[in-house]
Amino acid sequence: MQRKRTINNKTGDVWISGGASNDDDGGSAKQKTSNKRGSSKNIISSNIISSDCLHELCLPDVPVALKLVILSFVGFALLVVLTAKGRHAHWRYKNSWHMRAPHMPQPLLDKLKVSRSSTSKGIRSNGNSNRQSATSRDVSQSLDATQQMLDQPSKLVDSEKKLKRQLKVLLDKQNAEKKQHKVNNPNDSILGVKISTRYLGEDILPYPNSKSNEKEWTKQMEQRKKELAVIDDKEYKDMKQQYNEIMEHHIEVNDRVDHALGGEDIISEEERIEDNNNNNNNNKASIIQPPKGSAQWPSPSEKAGSDTTILLKPAFGSHRPNQDAILIFAEGYDLSIYLAFVESLLNTGYTGDLVISISNEAKLKPGVKEYLQSHSNNSQTDTVNIIAYEVNWSCFKQSGETASGSGEGVNHCKMDNAFGDVNGNPISDPRAPRPVATARYELYWMWSLQYNKESWLMLIDARDVWFQLHPFKELEDRGKVSGELHLFGENADAVTIGTSTYNRRWLNTAYGEKNVKPFYDKPVICSGSTIGNQDAIETYLRAMVAEYDATLCKQKGCDQGFHNYLYYSGKLEKSLNTEGISKIIVHEQGKGIINNLGAMRTKPLTEWGLYDSKRELVLNWDGTTSRVAHQYDRDKEANIMVKNKKKQFERQWKASKRLR
Repeated sequence: MQRKRTINNKTGDVWISGGASNDDDGGSAKQKTSNKRGSSKNIISSNIISSDCLHELCLPDVPVALKLVILSFVGFALLVVLTAKGRHAHWRYKNSWHMRAPHMPQPLLDKLKVSRSSTSKGIRSNGNSNRQSATSRDVSQSLDATQQMLDQPSKLVDSEKKLKRQLKVLLDKQNAEKKQHKVNNPNDSILGVKISTRYLGEDILPYPNSKSNEKEWTKQMEQRKKELAVIDDKEYKDMKQQYNEIMEHHIEVNDRVDHALGGEDIISEEERIEDNNNNNNNNKASIIQPPKGSAQWPSPSEKAGSDTTILLKPAFGSHRPNQDAILIFAEGYDLSIYLAFVESLLNTGYTGDLVISISNEAKLKPGVKEYLQSHSNNSQTDTVNIIAYEVNWSCFKQSGETASGSGEGVNHCKMDNAFGDVNGNPISDPRAPRPVATARYELYWMWSLQYNKESWLMLIDARDVWFQLHPFKELEDRGKVSGELHLFGENADAVTIGTSTYNRRWLNTAYGEKNVKPFYDKPVICSGSTIGNQDAIETYLRAMVAEYDATLCKQKGCDQGFHNYLYYSGKLEKSLNTEGISKIIVHEQGKGIINNLGAMRTKPLTEWGLYDSKRELVLNWDGTTSRVAHQYDRDKEANIMVKNKKKQFERQWKASKRLR
């Protein structure tokens, strides 16, 4: 077999190739040796590419650096070829406005160039005059709009500029004083004086004239800030109103556009009028015309006019007029509060209505609506039936600033869309913003109208109530009655109106100390727990709302002041048999259906003898089980018991959902 020997003078590689012999399979072999290492290495080529072809592709005679240059050039050329079309289109878009397709927007910079060019040199050609004049017009309008925007006054920016000018004067005065190196009287110095970070006007500088004038200047500055805050709030409300009006207009326009784009037929004017009449008839059928009140205690709706109607409807559930009902205001709570209230009530065997005011669905805590709806059973008579209302509130901080919610009762709120005119059109809340704890009595009054006069109604707090026995059992056993009003006191030995800072303040604020001082030695009657027949409760609720209208007391808790004043002033008693109330019964603490425990916090309930830890029951003074324990959370042991029950109820609720 003959072999060919090749030597690369530059790299020192030795290639040996040869043909087939009797001992091989007709293939070829390559062997590479290195002179530097003094050794050789055999490389077996594949049958696909011959050794000669591979040798040529590697360009053995070309240096490595030159190989890289050639490879880069080839790659760049390939890139230029592949992107030529796109670069050409971009060039046409960027530089040839007369070649740009109609749908392609013209860059703003090009518009400005065209505008300046057409102004200085005139129009290039008659054929493009129309398009160029349109472009100039667009640019002119854009520039005019920009200038108008810059020329518009900005209260904030202008105030900042004026403040800087005033502070610049202060800086000049301080620099001048520093150059003098001494001041005869330190109180006359202007160095280190306080400054305001807000423009206060031209009549009040943002700094005092001297150290001695700081106190007087501070008073003037604070007063001016309050005045400016009122102005800012009014401007904000005006802007919000304007924004709402604009958005309502756009929504109306969008609705019309959506209607047209949807392919629906455009209704005729006659059809539109007929639809409106049908809607009005439906609205009239669903609105409630409330009864008139008395001259002393008018219906809450009459504040907006004698023909005012009630528009508020349940979010889910429906009333059963012949049933008893418990009315609660329970907005903003998590699921555990509703579980404790409803499940403990269910365990007593109660099968009446439970009417609840809850937060809007967007603000409801997780799981609340699903749970409450599971107990909305108006067709069944063997279980509780929940009716839920989602009331819309517009709330404000006490400063007048808009708030996102009631702020746990501290903010003042107005009810939206609760009342309407005779045609069912919503009207604004006739009352000024007030705490929701005060406004809830208007809700209770609306709900009370849904029941028969013999029905028993309970008004009670939601967060701190625990049911142990059927709340109306002993009342129902007496047979049908009407006109009874049951009030429930707090412990007279523990607290009186005079010794309670809160109750004394609420009454003094609403009626004046002179008018309520005779009540100071009286026990506190809790406004968070009241029972009565429908006719008595409806009258009582009209009286509570009338007290707010007369006093305009907006403190959180003033409703308890109204509650106590109505009884101790004799207003309720004087109305006996002339309004809906025929009998008033006041129950001492621990001796009635509802056991108010709030004043018993000075020591554990077990020491008072009011809690049986073995049976986990709150007791009355005679050792019997309290039907309703109110304010149980003031006692550590009772509160722990209820918390454990909540966890148990939550597990049961989750298990019941899995079985569905």
